[in-house]
Amino acid sequence: MSKKFLIPVAALVVIGLATGMFYLLGLPPFEKRGEIKASDICESLGNPAKAVSALEATLPSESEYSFEDTVTGKNVAQEGSSFTAACFAYGDEKTLLSAKTEMLLTEPAESWADYALDEKSGSDRESFEAGSAGFITANNKAAVQVPCAKAGTIPGGEYSLSVVVDLKQKEASSEAEVRQGLKGLTIEAARYSHEKAKCNLPSGLPE
Repeated sequence: MSKKFLIPVAALVVIGLATGMFYLLGLPPFEKRGEIKASDICESLGNPAKAVSALEATLPSESEYSFEDTVTGKNVAQEGSSFTAACFAYGDEKTLLSAKTEMLLTEPAESWADYALDEKSGSDRESFEAGSAGFITANNKAAVQVPCAKAGTIPGGEYSLSVVVDLKQKEASSEAEVRQGLKGLTIEAARYSHEKAKCNLPSGLPE
């Protein structure tokens, strides 16, 4: 065997061994996906087991994940209309997802969705059954309007919770799985806020 032939073969062997070692050690570009732990995720995402399952289906693969959660304002029993919740999911110093809830005067489904999704009516969005209205967009935003305070409880009229989950980073995976995960996260976040805000109207959320 000639030296001209041996050198490329040896180089391929070295490259193969290095690639295998990088893979086993989880080094770039083969970082192992970090674990999403129920104890780490935002309380405002609702049921931890369901939230972890939905996050695993929705978030892109990162070597580690972290979460930041904020719940503020008064509940309906305190005659407050300022209830808010906000969860942010991070991966390797990038914002991957946000889930935000605010209490607003109840609006017709389409005008509320224009505001919640920051899109004009007639844009590419699909409705789903949740609360008084649920929508998901082609650019991976899901939103649910949930009845909360009946008229007369808080000055101004009837109030609803507006819950929006925005997937900011994703990877090429099953689009159907991602959309299902987003819907699930939005519904469970809405369920949490409906209970936390002590709403006195039925949520209309699926069991």
